[in-house]
Amino acid sequence: MASFPSFAALVASLLLSSSLVAVGGAASVRTGDAEGRNRQRNLSTTKFLDYKFDKDMTDHARIDRDQLAIQQALALQTSESFDNAKTIYEEGGHSKSYARLKLVADGGLPTKVKKGSAIKGKTADGVTIHGKAYEQAEEGDAVIEVQYPTDEGAAPCFVGALNLVDNEVTDGCFAKTGKITIGKTKLQYDYNVEEENLNGRTIAGFSLGAKKKMYDTEHGCAGCPYPEYAAFYDYYQDFEYADDWVKSAASGSATPFSGNGNADFSKFGFIGRGEAVKKGAAYMNTFMYVIRELRDAIDDCNVACSLECNADDTTCTQCNDEPVAAWDEAVAFYTGSLAETEGHDGGYLLYSLANKRGLNCGTHTDGQSWVNTDIFENFHQGKKHLEVRNCKGAEKNAERISQLMNVPLIQGTLRYAHKLSEHGNVERDSADLIEKHNAEGATFAAAVLPALHKCNEKAAKTVYKNMKVGKLKANYPEVKQAFESTYDCLGISCADVGGVLNDISQFFLPEAAPCGSQQPFKQYTSAGGGGTLSAGAKFGIAFGSLAAVGIIAGVVAKRMNGRKEEVKDVPAPAESAVESYTAEDTGEKSII
Repeated sequence: MASFPSFAALVASLLLSSSLVAVGGAASVRTGDAEGRNRQRNLSTTKFLDYKFDKDMTDHARIDRDQLAIQQALALQTSESFDNAKTIYEEGGHSKSYARLKLVADGGLPTKVKKGSAIKGKTADGVTIHGKAYEQAEEGDAVIEVQYPTDEGAAPCFVGALNLVDNEVTDGCFAKTGKITIGKTKLQYDYNVEEENLNGRTIAGFSLGAKKKMYDTEHGCAGCPYPEYAAFYDYYQDFEYADDWVKSAASGSATPFSGNGNADFSKFGFIGRGEAVKKGAAYMNTFMYVIRELRDAIDDCNVACSLECNADDTTCTQCNDEPVAAWDEAVAFYTGSLAETEGHDGGYLLYSLANKRGLNCGTHTDGQSWVNTDIFENFHQGKKHLEVRNCKGAEKNAERISQLMNVPLIQGTLRYAHKLSEHGNVERDSADLIEKHNAEGATFAAAVLPALHKCNEKAAKTVYKNMKVGKLKANYPEVKQAFESTYDCLGISCADVGGVLNDISQFFLPEAAPCGSQQPFKQYTSAGGGGTLSAGAKFGIAFGSLAAVGIIAGVVAKRMNGRKEEVKDVPAPAESAVESYTAEDTGEKSII
Protein backbone atom coordinates (compact mmCIF):
# COMPACT_ATOMS: atom_id res chain seq x y z
CA MET A 1 0.00 0.00 0.00
CA ALA A 2 1.33 3.42 -0.93
CA SER A 3 2.02 5.73 1.97
CA PHE A 4 0.82 9.34 1.88
CA PRO A 5 2.31 12.33 3.66
CA SER A 6 0.45 13.75 6.63
CA PHE A 7 -1.71 16.81 6.12
CA ALA A 8 0.80 18.88 8.11
CA ALA A 9 3.68 17.77 5.91
CA LEU A 10 1.66 18.41 2.75
CA VAL A 11 0.71 21.93 3.81
CA ALA A 12 4.27 22.72 4.88
CA SER A 13 5.74 21.50 1.61
CA LEU A 14 3.16 23.35 -0.46
CA LEU A 15 3.64 26.58 1.46
CA LEU A 16 7.40 26.32 1.26
CA SER A 17 7.54 25.40 -2.41
CA SER A 18 5.03 28.06 -3.40
CA SER A 19 7.00 30.62 -1.42
CA LEU A 20 9.99 29.90 -3.63
CA VAL A 21 8.20 30.21 -6.92
CA ALA A 22 7.83 33.71 -8.20
CA VAL A 23 9.22 36.66 -6.35
CA GLY A 24 11.84 37.06 -9.01
CA GLY A 25 11.80 34.13 -11.37
CA ALA A 26 12.54 30.47 -10.88
CA ALA A 27 13.61 28.49 -7.85
CA SER A 28 16.27 31.06 -7.07
CA VAL A 29 13.51 33.57 -6.72
CA ARG A 30 13.52 33.67 -2.95
CA THR A 31 13.05 37.11 -1.47
CA GLY A 32 16.81 37.48 -1.43
CA ASP A 33 17.12 37.52 -5.23
CA ALA A 34 18.23 41.11 -5.79
CA GLU A 35 17.40 41.18 -9.48
CA GLY A 36 13.95 39.79 -8.86
CA ARG A 37 13.35 42.14 -5.97
CA ASN A 38 13.87 45.13 -8.29
CA ARG A 39 11.28 43.92 -10.78
CA GLN A 40 8.20 45.27 -9.10
CA ARG A 41 5.46 47.79 -9.60
CA ASN A 42 6.86 51.24 -8.85
CA LEU A 43 4.17 53.19 -7.07
CA SER A 44 5.35 56.58 -8.28
CA THR A 45 5.04 55.82 -11.98
CA THR A 46 2.36 53.15 -12.33
CA LYS A 47 -1.38 53.28 -11.85
CA PHE A 48 -3.07 50.62 -9.77
CA LEU A 49 -6.71 50.23 -10.88
CA ASP A 50 -6.25 53.70 -12.39
CA TYR A 51 -5.14 55.12 -9.04
CA LYS A 52 -2.10 57.34 -9.66
CA PHE A 53 0.27 57.93 -6.77
CA ASP A 54 1.57 61.49 -6.49
CA LYS A 55 4.80 60.40 -4.79
CA ASP A 56 6.86 57.25 -4.72
CA MET A 57 5.09 54.80 -2.40
CA THR A 58 7.10 51.74 -3.38
CA ASP A 59 8.92 51.65 -0.06
CA HIS A 60 5.64 51.73 1.87
CA ALA A 61 4.13 48.99 -0.28
CA ARG A 62 7.12 46.72 0.33
CA ILE A 63 5.74 45.94 3.77
CA ASP A 64 4.02 42.99 2.08
CA ARG A 65 7.45 41.50 1.46
CA ASP A 66 7.90 41.29 5.22
CA GLN A 67 4.56 39.48 5.31
CA LEU A 68 5.84 37.06 2.69
CA ALA A 69 9.08 36.45 4.60
CA ILE A 70 7.07 35.76 7.76
CA GLN A 71 4.94 33.21 5.92
CA GLN A 72 8.00 31.52 4.44
CA ALA A 73 9.49 31.10 7.91
CA LEU A 74 6.21 29.80 9.35
CA ALA A 75 5.93 27.21 6.59
CA LEU A 76 8.96 25.34 7.96
CA GLN A 77 6.96 24.55 11.12
CA THR A 78 9.78 24.38 13.67
CA SER A 79 10.33 26.24 16.91
CA GLU A 80 13.31 28.04 15.37
CA SER A 81 11.37 29.05 12.25
CA PHE A 82 8.53 30.44 14.38
CA ASP A 83 11.06 32.46 16.39
CA ASN A 84 12.49 33.74 13.11
CA ALA A 85 9.02 34.68 11.85
CA LYS A 86 8.39 36.61 15.05
CA THR A 87 11.69 38.48 14.71
CA ILE A 88 10.96 39.42 11.08
CA TYR A 89 7.54 40.63 12.21
CA GLU A 90 9.21 42.79 14.88
CA GLU A 91 12.29 44.01 13.01
CA GLY A 92 11.26 43.91 9.35
CA GLY A 93 13.63 43.90 6.41
CA HIS A 94 12.11 45.61 3.40
CA SER A 95 10.60 48.96 4.33
CA LYS A 96 12.28 52.22 5.40
CA SER A 97 15.75 50.70 5.45
CA TYR A 98 18.58 52.62 7.12
CA ALA A 99 22.19 52.05 8.22
CA ARG A 100 23.63 52.82 11.65
CA LEU A 101 27.18 53.98 10.87
CA LYS A 102 29.89 54.36 13.52
CA LEU A 103 32.16 57.35 12.95
CA VAL A 104 35.84 56.56 13.32
CA ALA A 105 37.18 60.05 14.10
CA ASP A 106 37.54 61.16 17.71
CA GLY A 107 34.96 63.75 18.62
CA GLY A 108 32.26 62.33 16.33
CA LEU A 109 30.17 64.67 14.20
CA PRO A 110 31.72 68.12 13.79
CA THR A 111 28.29 69.77 13.59
CA LYS A 112 24.57 69.08 13.95
CA VAL A 113 22.91 67.24 11.04
CA LYS A 114 19.19 67.82 10.49
CA LYS A 115 16.80 65.01 9.67
CA GLY A 116 16.55 64.60 5.90
CA SER A 117 19.96 66.15 5.16
CA ALA A 118 21.64 64.64 2.08
CA ILE A 119 24.34 62.07 2.86
CA LYS A 120 26.34 60.24 0.22
CA GLY A 121 28.40 57.08 0.44
CA LYS A 122 29.29 54.01 -1.61
CA THR A 123 28.37 50.34 -1.82
CA ALA A 124 30.98 47.58 -1.71
CA ASP A 125 30.99 47.73 -5.53
CA GLY A 126 31.66 51.47 -5.54
CA VAL A 127 28.16 52.57 -6.55
CA THR A 128 27.15 55.92 -5.04
CA ILE A 129 24.33 55.88 -2.48
CA HIS A 130 22.28 59.06 -2.24
CA GLY A 131 20.87 58.73 1.26
CA LYS A 132 19.56 61.11 3.89
CA ALA A 133 19.77 61.53 7.65
CA TYR A 134 17.22 59.20 9.22
CA GLU A 135 16.95 61.32 12.37
CA GLN A 136 18.59 64.52 13.54
CA ALA A 137 22.13 63.93 14.82
CA GLU A 138 23.88 66.24 17.23
CA GLU A 139 27.40 67.62 17.24
CA GLY A 140 29.73 65.11 18.86
CA ASP A 141 27.55 62.05 18.13
CA ALA A 142 29.65 58.97 17.39
CA VAL A 143 26.90 57.30 15.36
CA ILE A 144 24.78 58.59 12.50
CA GLU A 145 21.79 56.82 10.94
CA VAL A 146 21.42 57.12 7.18
CA GLN A 147 18.22 56.18 5.35
CA TYR A 148 18.64 54.47 1.99
CA PRO A 149 17.09 55.94 -1.18
CA THR A 150 13.84 54.39 -2.41
CA ASP A 151 13.61 56.01 -5.82
CA GLU A 152 13.30 53.89 -8.94
CA GLY A 153 16.61 52.42 -9.99
CA ALA A 154 18.24 52.47 -6.56
CA ALA A 155 19.75 49.11 -5.61
CA PRO A 156 18.02 47.72 -2.51
CA CYS A 157 19.48 47.16 0.93
CA PHE A 158 17.13 44.64 2.58
CA VAL A 159 18.61 43.22 5.77
CA GLY A 160 16.83 43.82 9.09
CA ALA A 161 15.97 40.34 10.35
CA LEU A 162 16.09 38.72 6.91
CA ASN A 163 19.54 37.27 7.55
CA LEU A 164 17.82 34.83 9.92
CA VAL A 165 16.25 33.16 6.90
CA ASP A 166 19.06 33.88 4.41
CA ASN A 167 16.89 36.35 2.50
CA GLU A 168 18.90 39.54 2.86
CA VAL A 169 19.88 41.67 -0.16
CA THR A 170 23.00 43.77 0.40
CA ASP A 171 23.72 45.06 -3.13
CA GLY A 172 22.59 48.56 -2.21
CA CYS A 173 24.02 48.67 1.32
CA PHE A 174 26.91 50.84 2.44
CA ALA A 175 30.26 49.08 2.27
CA LYS A 176 31.36 47.79 5.67
CA THR A 177 33.92 50.60 5.86
CA GLY A 178 34.36 53.80 3.89
CA LYS A 179 33.56 57.50 3.84
CA ILE A 180 30.29 59.40 3.85
CA THR A 181 29.87 62.95 2.61
CA ILE A 182 27.63 65.47 4.40
CA GLY A 183 27.73 68.78 2.61
CA LYS A 184 31.45 69.40 2.11
CA THR A 185 32.51 67.25 5.06
CA LYS A 186 33.86 63.72 4.57
CA LEU A 187 33.76 61.33 7.51
CA GLN A 188 35.26 57.85 7.89
CA TYR A 189 32.95 55.13 9.25
CA ASP A 190 32.68 51.42 9.78
CA TYR A 191 29.77 49.14 10.76
CA ASN A 192 28.44 45.57 10.63
CA VAL A 193 26.47 45.09 7.40
CA GLU A 194 24.49 42.12 8.76
CA GLU A 195 23.60 43.67 12.12
CA GLU A 196 23.44 47.42 11.62
CA ASN A 197 21.18 47.72 8.57
CA LEU A 198 17.80 48.19 10.18
CA ASN A 199 14.22 49.08 9.29
CA GLY A 200 12.07 51.94 10.49
CA ARG A 201 8.80 50.44 9.31
CA THR A 202 7.62 47.03 10.53
CA ILE A 203 4.34 45.18 10.76
CA ALA A 204 4.71 45.03 14.55
CA GLY A 205 5.17 48.80 14.59
CA PHE A 206 1.72 49.30 13.09
CA SER A 207 0.24 47.99 16.34
CA LEU A 208 2.86 49.22 18.80
CA GLY A 209 2.50 52.81 17.60
CA ALA A 210 -1.28 52.78 17.28
CA LYS A 211 -2.11 54.28 20.67
CA LYS A 212 0.01 57.36 20.01
CA LYS A 213 -1.17 57.76 16.42
CA MET A 214 -4.82 56.73 16.71
CA TYR A 215 -5.98 57.32 20.28
CA ASP A 216 -4.00 59.87 22.28
CA THR A 217 -4.67 63.55 21.70
CA GLU A 218 -1.49 64.94 23.24
CA HIS A 219 0.75 63.92 20.33
CA GLY A 220 -0.82 66.17 17.71
CA CYS A 221 -3.54 63.79 16.53
CA ALA A 222 -6.40 66.23 16.00
CA GLY A 223 -9.05 63.62 15.23
CA CYS A 224 -8.08 61.17 17.97
CA PRO A 225 -9.35 58.88 19.20
CA TYR A 226 -10.21 57.49 15.77
CA PRO A 227 -13.55 55.65 16.05
CA GLU A 228 -12.43 52.40 14.39
CA TYR A 229 -9.42 51.99 16.68
CA ALA A 230 -11.40 53.08 19.73
CA ALA A 231 -13.85 50.23 19.06
CA PHE A 232 -10.98 47.74 19.14
CA TYR A 233 -9.63 49.16 22.39
CA ASP A 234 -13.11 49.13 23.93
CA TYR A 235 -13.48 45.45 23.03
CA TYR A 236 -10.03 44.10 23.89
CA GLN A 237 -9.05 46.68 26.54
CA ASP A 238 -5.59 46.42 25.02
CA PHE A 239 -3.98 49.15 22.91
CA GLU A 240 -1.60 46.61 21.38
CA TYR A 241 -4.21 43.92 20.76
CA ALA A 242 -2.91 43.02 17.28
CA ASP A 243 0.70 42.71 18.42
CA ASP A 244 -0.37 40.62 21.41
CA TRP A 245 -2.40 38.33 19.15
CA VAL A 246 0.52 37.71 16.77
CA LYS A 247 3.17 37.26 19.46
CA SER A 248 0.97 34.96 21.55
CA ALA A 249 0.26 32.80 18.51
CA ALA A 250 3.95 32.69 17.61
CA SER A 251 4.96 31.58 21.10
CA GLY A 252 1.98 29.28 21.72
CA SER A 253 0.70 31.21 24.74
CA ALA A 254 -2.53 32.93 25.78
CA THR A 255 -3.34 36.51 24.83
CA PRO A 256 -3.27 39.01 27.74
CA PHE A 257 -6.39 41.02 26.86
CA SER A 258 -8.07 42.68 29.84
CA GLY A 259 -11.39 42.77 28.00
CA ASN A 260 -13.01 40.36 25.55
CA GLY A 261 -11.78 37.98 22.89
CA ASN A 262 -8.88 36.15 24.55
CA ALA A 263 -7.28 33.18 22.81
CA ASP A 264 -5.16 30.36 24.24
CA PHE A 265 -2.76 29.27 21.52
CA SER A 266 -1.29 26.52 23.68
CA LYS A 267 -4.23 24.50 22.31
CA PHE A 268 -2.68 24.62 18.85
CA GLY A 269 0.34 23.09 17.19
CA PHE A 270 2.37 24.72 14.44
CA ILE A 271 -0.47 24.53 11.91
CA GLY A 272 -3.00 26.55 13.88
CA ARG A 273 -0.46 28.94 15.37
CA GLY A 274 1.00 29.64 11.93
CA GLU A 275 -2.41 30.57 10.53
CA ALA A 276 -3.07 32.89 13.46
CA VAL A 277 0.30 34.62 13.07
CA LYS A 278 0.15 35.28 9.36
CA LYS A 279 -3.51 36.29 9.25
CA GLY A 280 -3.19 38.37 12.40
CA ALA A 281 -0.21 40.26 10.99
CA ALA A 282 -1.98 41.11 7.73
CA TYR A 283 -5.62 41.45 8.79
CA MET A 284 -5.23 42.96 12.26
CA ASN A 285 -1.98 44.96 12.22
CA THR A 286 -1.94 46.20 8.63
CA PHE A 287 -5.73 46.51 8.46
CA MET A 288 -5.83 49.10 11.22
CA TYR A 289 -2.87 51.02 9.84
CA VAL A 290 -4.65 51.53 6.52
CA ILE A 291 -7.45 53.16 8.49
CA ARG A 292 -4.90 55.23 10.41
CA GLU A 293 -3.53 56.71 7.17
CA LEU A 294 -7.04 57.51 5.92
CA ARG A 295 -7.89 59.29 9.16
CA ASP A 296 -4.52 61.05 9.22
CA ALA A 297 -5.23 62.38 5.73
CA ILE A 298 -8.46 63.93 7.03
CA ASP A 299 -6.62 65.48 10.00
CA ASP A 300 -4.03 66.97 7.63
CA CYS A 301 -6.81 68.25 5.39
CA ASN A 302 -8.50 70.05 8.28
CA VAL A 303 -5.43 72.17 9.05
CA ALA A 304 -6.31 75.77 8.21
CA CYS A 305 -4.58 76.85 5.00
CA SER A 306 -5.18 78.46 1.61
CA LEU A 307 -4.92 76.78 -1.75
CA GLU A 308 -3.31 79.94 -3.12
CA CYS A 309 -1.26 82.55 -1.24
CA ASN A 310 0.10 85.84 -2.49
CA ALA A 311 3.88 85.93 -2.27
CA ASP A 312 3.84 89.07 -0.11
CA ASP A 313 1.17 87.81 2.33
CA THR A 314 3.09 86.60 5.40
CA THR A 315 -0.13 85.68 7.24
CA CYS A 316 -1.21 83.18 4.59
CA THR A 317 -0.44 79.49 5.12
CA GLN A 318 -0.08 77.66 1.83
CA CYS A 319 -1.78 74.23 1.77
CA ASN A 320 0.68 71.37 1.38
CA ASP A 321 0.30 67.90 -0.07
CA GLU A 322 0.36 66.02 3.25
CA PRO A 323 -3.31 64.94 3.05
CA VAL A 324 -2.81 63.39 -0.38
CA ALA A 325 0.48 61.78 0.71
CA ALA A 326 -1.21 60.11 3.70
CA TRP A 327 -4.07 58.94 1.45
CA ASP A 328 -1.54 57.48 -1.02
CA GLU A 329 0.11 55.63 1.87
CA ALA A 330 -3.23 54.06 2.79
CA VAL A 331 -3.60 52.76 -0.76
CA ALA A 332 -0.03 51.41 -0.73
CA PHE A 333 -0.57 49.56 2.55
CA TYR A 334 -3.91 48.21 1.30
CA THR A 335 -2.43 46.73 -1.90
CA GLY A 336 1.26 46.05 -1.23
CA SER A 337 3.98 45.72 -3.85
CA LEU A 338 3.19 42.18 -5.02
CA ALA A 339 -0.50 42.38 -5.90
CA GLU A 340 -1.45 41.84 -9.52
CA THR A 341 -4.33 43.61 -11.23
CA GLU A 342 -4.30 41.89 -14.62
CA GLY A 343 -5.45 38.62 -13.12
CA HIS A 344 -6.70 40.05 -9.81
CA ASP A 345 -4.63 37.56 -7.88
CA GLY A 346 -1.48 37.40 -5.84
CA GLY A 347 -0.28 39.54 -2.99
CA TYR A 348 -0.49 39.18 0.76
CA LEU A 349 -2.48 42.12 2.07
CA LEU A 350 -6.06 43.35 2.09
CA TYR A 351 -6.60 43.85 -1.63
CA SER A 352 -5.68 40.24 -2.27
CA LEU A 353 -7.81 38.98 0.61
CA ALA A 354 -10.87 40.77 -0.79
CA ASN A 355 -10.41 39.11 -4.17
CA LYS A 356 -9.99 35.64 -2.62
CA ARG A 357 -13.12 35.99 -0.51
CA GLY A 358 -15.02 37.44 -3.47
CA LEU A 359 -14.35 34.19 -5.32
CA ASN A 360 -15.45 32.14 -2.31
CA CYS A 361 -18.66 34.08 -1.78
CA GLY A 362 -19.81 34.98 -5.29
CA THR A 363 -19.13 38.70 -4.94
CA HIS A 364 -16.83 39.39 -7.85
CA THR A 365 -16.74 40.05 -11.57
CA ASP A 366 -14.07 38.12 -13.46
CA GLY A 367 -12.01 37.72 -10.30
CA GLN A 368 -12.15 41.35 -9.16
CA SER A 369 -14.15 41.54 -5.94
CA TRP A 370 -16.97 44.04 -5.74
CA VAL A 371 -15.48 45.20 -2.45
CA ASN A 372 -12.24 46.17 -4.20
CA THR A 373 -14.15 47.89 -6.98
CA ASP A 374 -16.07 49.96 -4.44
CA ILE A 375 -13.02 50.63 -2.27
CA PHE A 376 -10.99 51.90 -5.20
CA GLU A 377 -13.86 54.08 -6.32
CA ASN A 378 -13.71 55.66 -2.87
CA PHE A 379 -9.91 55.88 -3.01
CA HIS A 380 -10.27 57.84 -6.26
CA GLN A 381 -13.03 60.10 -5.00
CA GLY A 382 -11.32 60.73 -1.66
CA LYS A 383 -8.10 61.80 -3.33
CA LYS A 384 -9.97 64.24 -5.58
CA HIS A 385 -11.70 65.68 -2.53
CA LEU A 386 -8.40 66.12 -0.71
CA GLU A 387 -6.81 67.87 -3.68
CA VAL A 388 -9.42 70.64 -3.43
CA ARG A 389 -9.54 70.53 0.39
CA ASN A 390 -13.05 69.05 0.52
CA CYS A 391 -12.31 67.41 3.87
CA LYS A 392 -15.91 66.39 4.62
CA GLY A 393 -16.19 64.65 1.27
CA ALA A 394 -12.93 62.76 1.85
CA GLU A 395 -14.04 61.80 5.34
CA LYS A 396 -17.16 60.16 3.93
CA ASN A 397 -14.95 58.19 1.54
CA ALA A 398 -12.67 57.13 4.42
CA GLU A 399 -15.65 55.95 6.45
CA ARG A 400 -17.04 53.99 3.51
CA ILE A 401 -13.68 52.31 2.89
CA SER A 402 -13.42 51.24 6.53
CA GLN A 403 -16.93 49.77 6.36
CA LEU A 404 -16.15 47.81 3.19
CA MET A 405 -12.87 46.51 4.60
CA ASN A 406 -14.92 44.52 7.14
CA VAL A 407 -16.63 42.52 4.39
CA PRO A 408 -13.78 40.07 3.57
CA LEU A 409 -13.25 39.48 7.30
CA ILE A 410 -16.92 38.56 7.70
CA GLN A 411 -16.77 36.39 4.59
CA GLY A 412 -13.70 34.61 5.96
CA THR A 413 -15.35 34.01 9.32
CA LEU A 414 -18.48 32.63 7.66
CA ARG A 415 -16.48 30.39 5.33
CA TYR A 416 -14.57 28.74 8.18
CA ALA A 417 -17.63 28.59 10.41
CA HIS A 418 -19.28 26.57 7.67
CA LYS A 419 -16.26 24.28 7.33
CA LEU A 420 -16.44 23.63 11.10
CA SER A 421 -20.19 23.02 11.14
CA GLU A 422 -22.35 19.96 10.58
CA HIS A 423 -23.07 21.37 7.11
CA GLY A 424 -19.40 21.19 6.15
CA ASN A 425 -16.83 18.43 6.31
CA VAL A 426 -15.94 18.66 9.99
CA GLU A 427 -17.06 15.09 10.71
CA ARG A 428 -14.69 13.77 8.02
CA ASP A 429 -11.75 16.18 8.20
CA SER A 430 -8.47 15.29 9.89
CA ALA A 431 -7.54 16.81 13.24
CA ASP A 432 -4.85 18.91 11.53
CA LEU A 433 -7.32 20.31 9.03
CA ILE A 434 -9.86 21.11 11.73
CA GLU A 435 -7.16 22.94 13.71
CA LYS A 436 -6.24 24.92 10.58
CA HIS A 437 -9.86 25.91 9.96
CA ASN A 438 -10.39 26.84 13.60
CA ALA A 439 -7.30 29.07 13.59
CA GLU A 440 -8.31 30.77 10.35
CA GLY A 441 -11.87 31.34 11.47
CA ALA A 442 -10.79 32.56 14.91
CA THR A 443 -8.39 35.10 13.42
CA PHE A 444 -10.88 36.44 10.89
CA ALA A 445 -13.36 36.77 13.73
CA ALA A 446 -10.82 38.51 15.97
CA ALA A 447 -10.27 41.11 13.25
CA VAL A 448 -13.96 42.04 13.05
CA LEU A 449 -15.42 41.25 16.50
CA PRO A 450 -14.80 44.76 17.90
CA ALA A 451 -16.84 46.34 15.09
CA LEU A 452 -19.54 43.72 15.68
CA HIS A 453 -19.47 44.35 19.43
CA LYS A 454 -19.93 48.08 18.90
CA CYS A 455 -23.15 47.33 16.99
CA ASN A 456 -24.51 44.41 19.00
CA GLU A 457 -22.78 42.90 22.02
CA LYS A 458 -24.94 39.78 21.94
CA ALA A 459 -24.05 39.12 18.30
CA ALA A 460 -20.34 39.49 19.07
CA LYS A 461 -20.62 37.03 21.95
CA THR A 462 -22.34 34.54 19.68
CA VAL A 463 -19.63 34.74 17.02
CA TYR A 464 -16.84 34.52 19.58
CA LYS A 465 -18.46 31.54 21.31
CA ASN A 466 -18.54 29.63 18.03
CA MET A 467 -15.23 30.75 16.54
CA LYS A 468 -12.80 31.10 19.45
CA VAL A 469 -9.49 29.24 19.53
CA GLY A 470 -10.07 25.65 20.58
CA LYS A 471 -13.74 25.54 19.49
CA LEU A 472 -13.51 22.82 16.89
CA LYS A 473 -17.15 22.74 15.87
CA ALA A 474 -19.36 25.73 15.04
CA ASN A 475 -23.09 26.35 14.73
CA TYR A 476 -23.05 27.96 11.30
CA PRO A 477 -26.67 29.24 11.17
CA GLU A 478 -26.11 30.88 14.56
CA VAL A 479 -22.94 32.65 13.35
CA LYS A 480 -24.59 33.71 10.09
CA GLN A 481 -27.63 35.14 11.86
CA ALA A 482 -25.43 37.02 14.35
CA PHE A 483 -23.53 38.74 11.56
CA GLU A 484 -26.63 39.50 9.53
CA SER A 485 -28.26 41.23 12.50
CA THR A 486 -25.49 43.86 12.36
CA TYR A 487 -25.20 44.56 8.62
CA ASP A 488 -27.24 47.76 8.73
CA CYS A 489 -25.19 49.06 11.64
CA LEU A 490 -21.93 48.10 9.94
CA GLY A 491 -22.99 49.92 6.79
CA ILE A 492 -22.92 46.84 4.56
CA SER A 493 -25.51 44.62 2.89
CA CYS A 494 -26.34 41.00 2.20
CA ALA A 495 -25.25 41.59 -1.38
CA ASP A 496 -21.84 42.85 -0.21
CA VAL A 497 -21.20 39.66 1.79
CA GLY A 498 -22.80 37.08 -0.52
CA GLY A 499 -22.94 33.41 0.44
CA VAL A 500 -20.50 30.54 0.92
CA LEU A 501 -19.96 28.66 -2.33
CA ASN A 502 -18.85 25.20 -3.29
CA ASP A 503 -15.61 26.22 -5.04
CA ILE A 504 -16.01 23.63 -7.78
CA SER A 505 -19.71 23.71 -8.67
CA GLN A 506 -20.30 27.34 -7.62
CA PHE A 507 -23.53 26.31 -5.92
CA PHE A 508 -24.23 27.69 -2.46
CA LEU A 509 -23.49 25.35 0.40
CA PRO A 510 -26.23 24.25 2.84
CA GLU A 511 -27.62 27.14 4.91
CA ALA A 512 -25.10 29.46 3.23
CA ALA A 513 -27.02 31.34 0.53
CA PRO A 514 -27.02 35.15 0.75
CA CYS A 515 -29.51 36.76 3.07
CA GLY A 516 -32.14 39.32 2.11
CA SER A 517 -32.75 40.35 -1.47
CA GLN A 518 -31.64 37.91 -4.14
CA GLN A 519 -30.13 40.71 -6.20
CA PRO A 520 -27.46 40.91 -7.42
CA PHE A 521 -27.52 37.13 -6.85
CA LYS A 522 -29.67 35.27 -9.33
CA GLN A 523 -30.34 31.77 -8.10
CA TYR A 524 -32.13 28.80 -9.54
CA THR A 525 -32.68 25.25 -8.40
CA SER A 526 -31.56 22.36 -10.52
CA ALA A 527 -31.89 18.70 -9.59
CA GLY A 528 -28.55 17.09 -8.94
CA GLY A 529 -26.76 20.42 -8.79
CA GLY A 530 -26.74 20.82 -12.56
CA GLY A 531 -27.24 24.02 -14.47
CA THR A 532 -26.03 26.02 -17.41
CA LEU A 533 -23.19 28.45 -17.14
CA SER A 534 -23.76 31.81 -18.81
CA ALA A 535 -22.07 32.03 -22.18
CA GLY A 536 -19.03 34.24 -22.45
CA ALA A 537 -18.72 34.55 -18.69
CA LYS A 538 -16.77 31.41 -17.84
CA PHE A 539 -13.27 31.55 -16.49
CA GLY A 540 -10.87 29.20 -14.77
CA ILE A 541 -9.64 29.37 -11.26
CA ALA A 542 -6.59 27.45 -10.11
CA PHE A 543 -6.75 26.01 -6.64
CA GLY A 544 -3.05 26.26 -5.73
CA SER A 545 -1.30 22.93 -5.99
CA LEU A 546 -4.31 21.03 -4.68
CA ALA A 547 -6.87 21.13 -7.48
CA ALA A 548 -7.17 21.35 -11.22
CA VAL A 549 -8.75 24.20 -13.08
CA GLY A 550 -12.52 24.48 -12.50
CA ILE A 551 -15.00 26.37 -14.59
CA ILE A 552 -17.18 28.79 -12.69
CA ALA A 553 -19.97 31.00 -13.75
CA GLY A 554 -20.00 34.73 -14.40
CA VAL A 555 -21.75 37.84 -14.37
CA VAL A 556 -24.98 39.58 -13.53
CA ALA A 557 -25.15 43.32 -13.49
CA LYS A 558 -23.27 45.02 -10.71
CA ARG A 559 -22.09 48.53 -11.15
CA MET A 560 -18.60 48.57 -12.58
CA ASN A 561 -16.60 51.50 -13.80
CA GLY A 562 -14.95 49.80 -16.74
CA ARG A 563 -11.49 50.96 -15.77
CA LYS A 564 -8.60 49.80 -17.88
CA GLU A 565 -5.93 48.34 -15.66
CA GLU A 566 -2.20 48.81 -16.08
CA VAL A 567 0.56 46.68 -14.63
CA LYS A 568 4.21 47.36 -15.38
CA ASP A 569 6.59 44.48 -14.86
CA VAL A 570 5.06 43.12 -11.66
CA PRO A 571 6.65 39.88 -10.43
CA ALA A 572 4.26 36.98 -9.99
CA PRO A 573 3.77 36.61 -6.24
CA ALA A 574 4.44 33.43 -4.33
CA GLU A 575 1.08 32.08 -3.20
CA SER A 576 0.03 29.82 -0.41
CA ALA A 577 -1.79 26.67 -1.40
CA VAL A 578 -5.51 27.38 -1.67
CA GLU A 579 -7.70 24.52 -0.66
CA SER A 580 -10.94 23.86 -2.49
CA TYR A 581 -14.06 23.68 -0.35
CA THR A 582 -16.34 21.04 -1.84
CA ALA A 583 -18.90 20.15 0.80
CA GLU A 584 -22.23 18.97 -0.63
CA ASP A 585 -24.11 21.91 -2.09
CA THR A 586 -27.77 22.88 -2.18
CA GLY A 587 -28.46 23.09 -5.89
CA GLU A 588 -28.83 26.86 -5.70
CA LYS A 589 -26.55 28.35 -8.29
CA SER A 590 -24.80 31.70 -7.94
CA ILE A 591 -24.68 33.47 -11.26
CA ILE A 592 -22.03 35.97 -10.28
